[in-house]
Parts: sequence; C-alpha cells; structure tokens
Amino acid sequence: MSRSLVEHLTPQSWESQKPGSSGFERVRWLQGIVDLVNRPAINRAQASTNATAVNANGAIQSSGIGTGQLQPKRYAEFTVKARVTFNVNSVGPAYIFVHRTLGAIPANGAAPNVGDVIVGGDAFLGGPTANGVNQSGAFSFIDTGLDATKQYRYYLSVQGPNANVLNLVNASQVFVMERS
Repeated sequence: MSRSLVEHLTPQSWESQKPGSSGFERVRWLQGIVDLVNRPAINRAQASTNATAVNANGAIQSSGIGTGQLQPKRYAEFTVKARVTFNVNSVGPAYIFVHRTLGAIPANGAAPNVGDVIVGGDAFLGGPTANGVNQSGAFSFIDTGLDATKQYRYYLSVQGPNANVLNLVNASQVFVMERS
C-alpha cells in the first residue's frame, strides 16, 4: 500500500476564507513538498549480481549488469551509488567503472555503446591485482546536467588484463535514485 505525507489535498481544506482562490497556492506548495519527499522512493532502480564473469580483452567492457530506464523529474540529476567486489585470475591491473547510457545495456563482454559516458569521469576501483584475491570498493556520485526529457540507464563495466577472467562477486550492485 502506498503511503503519503498528506492524504488528500484540496483548495477548500486550505482556503483562508478570503475572496478568490487563496487556497490554490498553499495546495500547490504542499503538493511540491509531498513530491519532494516521495521522489527518492519512487524514482530509483538497482541491479546486482552474485557471480558474473567477464572474459577480459584489455579494453573497457560491459558486465551486462545494469538498471532499467530512469527519467529525472525534478533537478535533472541522479545520485549514483555502486558497491562492488571483484577478483581476476591473473596479476595485473583491473578496473571497475559505472557507465550511463541512453540506449540498451551492452551485453556481457561487449564494448560500451557509442556515446555512453563514464559516470565520475574514470574508474572508481582497481589497480594492481593478485590472482584470485577479492578487492572491494564503493562509489557515490551526483550525476548532474541530465536532460529531464530523456531516459537513462546505468551499468557496471570492467577493464581487465587480456585473456583473463574478471569476476564480479558478493552482491556487487549499482543503485540509482533521484534525490530531493
């Protein structure tokens, strides 16, 4: 069942008994407050995995793990969070990214779509690795400057040593929401 800060708003309930529609502006203001409180609860998406393997080719590749479409409604921005644990079956550098796309989430192992953007500008986790040793990291970023008329998806992508396997494990996830 849906919960609401204010059950039902009507201008008559908030009328000041002065001539004209003096209750309209109060109702509009209260509806804005309700919208502001409800937005983070209703405009969010997440995607997670317990075990996803990506056959690395040395370039940035999609993990195939991504959110459904979200459209910013109020401020044309989203809060993007990720928590990832990964390991790779080699010694060498490996990196994790969050990408934003206007299209479909690329399949596991595929290159990012043309025009997809790395959220935050670079990898948020990675560096030298040891064979089979888990590394974990978290990411939190306010993705601003979005177009309120477009729908966006977010996905995890990886870059690992060529001909090795990079594994996303332990409920790795990406979470996106519109904040008030």
